[in-house]
Amino acid sequence: MAIDKWRLFERTRARWPEAFLITPAAGDRCFESEPQLTRTYRDIESACDPGGEWTQDDEWVQLANWAFHQALWKLAEGAERATRIHREDVTFGMFDECMRSNLSHPSWAEERSEYQESPTRFH
Repeated sequence: MAIDKWRLFERTRARWPEAFLITPAAGDRCFESEPQLTRTYRDIESACDPGGEWTQDDEWVQLANWAFHQALWKLAEGAERATRIHREDVTFGMFDECMRSNLSHPSWAEERSEYQESPTRFH
């Protein structure tokens, strides 16, 4: 079954808050965010599966939410001063890179193949 990667990206992005206020903290690549990135990720995960019964389609939702979280985190780590990062700052390329990285483990071989063989968009 093919994945509509662009649709997955857009649906995932829509779940996230419009923006996060990022404040660099002491230490290399440390920051604080409002709302808090990891808490937001966990809240989104809980909202996507309120019954706790994952299906195969839900696996893609879970992978996509984690990839989006990782992309936002990379943007936040790069902040040199207090700034806002917006969900629209995450490009499809950033999201796709995180998805591919997460699927690189041998345990995701079947999903990796499905993702890599799917077009970016269905026409």
